[in-house]
Amino acid sequence: MIPSAFTYHAPATLDEAIALLVEHGDEAKLLSGGQSLLPLLKLRFAAPEHIVDIGRIPELDYLKEHGGFLRIGALVRECELERSALIQSRYPILSDTASVIADPLVRNRGTIAGNLAHGDPAN
Repeated sequence: MIPSAFTYHAPATLDEAIALLVEHGDEAKLLSGGQSLLPLLKLRFAAPEHIVDIGRIPELDYLKEHGGFLRIGALVRECELERSALIQSRYPILSDTASVIADPLVRNRGTIAGNLAHGDPAN
């Protein structure tokens, strides 16, 4: 099935993305990896008027420790958790868990934040 029509936005900064979300409110959906949202669009289970693609915002792509806490940016893909030396050495359960999410194609595209936002228990 073909998704319903929507306006596509590709902000380059976090401030631009936030402004678009404020402007369009509940009529907007965020897109990062697309593993959760794209199937919903194709099946028309979701029909937002606006898609805000945050995939080109470099400040959202980070995986680091800071102040004694692990910080995971919105664009971090599952495969990055699986392969990260930091995660393997300090948080091995995350690496082990990431390695069994779906299949390598999904892990290379899907983001941790997207899975959390979607709330799919399989992820």
